[in-house]
Amino acid sequence: MVKPKLGRPHKRIDMDQLKYLAKIQCTYGEIAAGVKISLATLMADKDLLDIIAAEREGGVASIRHMQYQCALKGNADMLKWIGKQYAKQADKIENKNDDRVVIVIASDDKDV
Repeated sequence: MVKPKLGRPHKRIDMDQLKYLAKIQCTYGEIAAGVKISLATLMADKDLLDIIAAEREGGVASIRHMQYQCALKGNADMLKWIGKQYAKQADKIENKNDDRVVIVIASDDKDV
């Protein structure tokens, strides 16, 4: 006699969709809804959580790469942002007595 299987049948998960949603930094709830499983099911599956973590990191790396490419092409806003993030630069606001505000980009790093 064959034993009947207990519980619900396994649901197929669209792994490409799961990876895409993780890469674009969706929340766990959004990912679960996107692949049509419950949040509890998603959170109980360590393998899926590991895949999500890896894809999120890859997504962040892609964003950084694109920002860096924009800066290299001369995008002034991106150059300022990258300088603040990685070159220890900051906006320094000086208030002159004549009611003007001057913003100076300054660096704490002596090599810059």
